[in-house]
Amino acid sequence: MVLAESVVVEVPGRRIADGLDLRLAAGECVALMGPSGSGKTTVLNTLAGLVRPDSGTVDICGERVSDAPPDRSAAVRMSRIGMVFQFGELMPELSVLENIALPAAFASHPDATERATRLLDLVGLAGYEQRAPEELSGGEAQRAAIARALVCGPRLVLADEPTGALDEANARRITGLLVDVCRENRAALLVATHDPEVAAAMDRTLLLRDGLLVPRPDTAGRSR
Repeated sequence: MVLAESVVVEVPGRRIADGLDLRLAAGECVALMGPSGSGKTTVLNTLAGLVRPDSGTVDICGERVSDAPPDRSAAVRMSRIGMVFQFGELMPELSVLENIALPAAFASHPDATERATRLLDLVGLAGYEQRAPEELSGGEAQRAAIARALVCGPRLVLADEPTGALDEANARRITGLLVDVCRENRAALLVATHDPEVAAAMDRTLLLRDGLLVPRPDTAGRSR
């Protein structure tokens, strides 16, 4: 479903990816670990089509995004990829419901509001539709961000340190919610994280080391 082969991404002074390979199956949940500055965010952005690799290929559901024109790459990202960021990144001028519905509205889904309302209930935020993002706790904002990432029915969810700003209890809740929803919807999930507890909730863990993704056998994943 998600396939990256021999991906090379260079930045001034070093290679972030140096022949990187990755395969993700539908419904598979994978942790991506590595020290700060190792390039985890760049890897996620390359899979999302936001960074064009210097060489190699990235395919999402059979469609090549690594060398697609910007408009086509954006269309694939909108329809097939959901992204969750460390701090939620909700738009302060919009209500919670409007934030969640926004990607579906951009994609011209006629039922954008209905989709967003269903997802609010799914993530435990029913009744929060008209609240402003500033009224949410950190955990609530991340739940809203997960709902927004799922509103277009993506086949791939990319989460960049989604629990980094949360306390331990909320981190467990957000991780469990991400995993459960992605498995239920058969969406592949790749989570960049420093947290071994987050990694332990995944099916497997990959370590970004010297530009390559290698299995981390000492981190036990949860059985699917």
